[in-house]
Order: sequence, then structure tokens, then C-alpha cells
Amino acid sequence: MDEGNRLFPLAQALADPLRLAILQHLMEGPATVSELQSLTGEAQSKVSNHLALLRERDLVRVTREGRQMIYFLRDATVGQLIESLTLVAGMVPARLWRSPQLIAARTCYDHLAGRYGVALFDALLAQGAIEEPEHGEVKLGPGGEEIFGKLGFNLSALRRERRRFAFACPDWTERRPHLGGSLGAALWAYCVERGWVVKPQGTRAIIVTDAGKQKLQEQFGIRVEE
Repeated sequence: MDEGNRLFPLAQALADPLRLAILQHLMEGPATVSELQSLTGEAQSKVSNHLALLRERDLVRVTREGRQMIYFLRDATVGQLIESLTLVAGMVPARLWRSPQLIAARTCYDHLAGRYGVALFDALLAQGAIEEPEHGEVKLGPGGEEIFGKLGFNLSALRRERRRFAFACPDWTERRPHLGGSLGAALWAYCVERGWVVKPQGTRAIIVTDAGKQKLQEQFGIRVEE
């Protein structure tokens, strides 16, 4: 199958409003059919049929936990695709603009977004850890190896992942980039492991702890007015 033929079924899968809504809900985390039914207001059989098509097109995957089937996005690239489509269409959910917590800090699939995400991107630029993006791609700056090395990052391993290493991901609310890719995901995991951020279940909004605010300011010079 040539590239055009591979893209056509993918475009078809994204063209249905309910399937797109399901993918947007899965951006906030894994969910069961009954949870997606409740969120979309559609019949369980209809939701299941659309999930089956999304699985067939390799946009979502499923795992079993006891008697429950848990659905989740295939990987970060699908999350980035949904983010980009939503941004291009100008369909930023109204709840983002009404929620100070979402505006301040949230996840963009598996990396930090919102004011804290943008501030972290700007701080890494200022410290020479990364360079200014070129066509969306981000390269390490002159201080990148040292700065990320001190954080304990295995940059070689991150580059070997089957995804982009680092890119400037457009931020819905700030209209400036935050850091995506395997490097952005590693920074997110670093913050989570140290208790700097906490992500309540079932939402993309995150809580930056008092210790996190202090450490982000000490380590990266980040101070965000919430």
C-alpha cells in the first residue's frame, strides 16, 4: 500500500465527530467503554464499534484489567496529532479558558504544557540547553549535554526511541511552544518522580507542589504567576 493509500483510512478515522471526541477524551488518560459512553453520551454499542475501528487503524490500543477493557492512545504521536488538529481547527475546549489550573499547568499527552511548560522551554533556551527551534525541531544547545547529564538523562537512549527526540510543541493557551518529544517526556517524568508535580486521575490539569515551585525556580529559574 502506497503512502496515499495509508493516509486515506487514517483521515477517514479522524473524520467522524464521535471518534475524534473519543480520541480527545483518551488524551486525558486511559478509559473503559462505559466511561467513554458516559463522557460522550452515546450508546455503548456505538462507542464500542468506533473503538474497534480506531484499533483497526492503530490509533488506540487496549489492555485487560480484570473484567475491564482499558483503552488508551497508541503512543505520543497520536496525542500530538490530536493536539495539532484541534489547534489548527481553532477548537480549544472552552474549559481551558475557564480553568486557571489548566492554563497554569497541564499535560500535553506525556509532557508539560501551560505556563509552566512554556516557562521551562524558555528557561532551557536561556541556559543554552536547547537551541531555537528550526521548522519545529529542537536541537541540543552548547550546554545541553552537561545540563541534561546532571539530571541523569541518557540522551543516547532518548534519541533511539521511535519518536522525535525534541520539538517545539505549540501551546494552546500560551501561543508559544513547550517541549515535546522523548526529551520533553523525560523532563515530565523527572518532575513527577521528584514530587514536583502531581496529576490527579482523569484530568489533564496538574498540581505543581510547593516543593516543585521552589525546585523549578532554583534549578531552572522558573517562576510562574498562577
